[in-house]
Amino acid sequence: MTRIEKYNYLLPEILIAKTPANPRDASRLLVFETEKNNICHKSFSDLSDFLKPGDLVVTNNSKVMPARFFGRKITGGNIEILLLEKSGQNWQVLVGGKVLVGDKIYFSDNLKAEILEKSGKECLVAFNYPDEKFWQIVEKIGQMPIPPYIKNSPLSETKLKKEYQTVYAKNYGSAAAPTAGLHFTEKLISDLKVASVNFASVDLHVGLGTFAPIDDENVKQKKLHSENFFIPSTTIENILSTKKSGGRIIAVGTTTARALESVSEKILSGGNDISESTDIFIQPGDKFKIIDGLITNFHLPKSSLMMLVAAFIQSKTNFDGREKLLELYNYAIKNQYRFYSFGDAMLII
Repeated sequence: MTRIEKYNYLLPEILIAKTPANPRDASRLLVFETEKNNICHKSFSDLSDFLKPGDLVVTNNSKVMPARFFGRKITGGNIEILLLEKSGQNWQVLVGGKVLVGDKIYFSDNLKAEILEKSGKECLVAFNYPDEKFWQIVEKIGQMPIPPYIKNSPLSETKLKKEYQTVYAKNYGSAAAPTAGLHFTEKLISDLKVASVNFASVDLHVGLGTFAPIDDENVKQKKLHSENFFIPSTTIENILSTKKSGGRIIAVGTTTARALESVSEKILSGGNDISESTDIFIQPGDKFKIIDGLITNFHLPKSSLMMLVAAFIQSKTNFDGREKLLELYNYAIKNQYRFYSFGDAMLII
């Protein structure tokens, strides 16, 4: 078993991106062509140079919730709420501040919540509005749960809400952005479609567990935090038809890859929509049955995301995936690539 410490690397703080590229597709793109064992430097806007007519790009259309907002108990005391996930008609949340079951919290003139259950800082709460009205209010008062490494970003809260969201985001549910997709612009997507590159989508709602540190026990058990996902039958049909015609499946981000590979057998069997959750921990040695290419960002040291990318590299080459990934990361550092959520991208194909 490879220890997670083996996925460590040293990153100069100056290379942590605080703001996105402008325009988004002006970000740099490190391309690793696995068959040639070739590395080249490109702009993300050059993505079409490496995609072929008939390829299928699969995106994660989950939308980041402006999940952090503040209120007061009716009895006094400031309370911070962080939305985690929907639970029936109610919500699992993290609560900052002292609350008891039965407490009512007021967030605005319109929005209030009641504590239904409590387990440490995690609570089940009931809000007083159904989804549509709820999101209208939350969009006004909520703050983005941005990662700690971009908390000192010079962007305003309004700008962060826009920039920390993919241009194709549709369905609220994520506590963090599927960041590989942040590089796409509407024009780039349109240009790729004109070039006969096809698009399909999944929804995997990214949880706060994506930021949680992992240890060797996680690696040993091959299990991570659980995340809910949905793959529509149209995406399954597109994947099967693309494979049949000789096209490639290009996953945008580790979240998309995780969703697709979690249910690879079901996808290859065809059929209806798939709505499940996954705690799969993809590691070097695991096989990839769906995706042929991966667009990904440069991830935090000692993360499960690095291990997934290393696994994909190893599945396509004769290299040790971990060693090759660290070689690519060190190459990116040497060439001053920008890292993490607002940073540059890598294409492995």
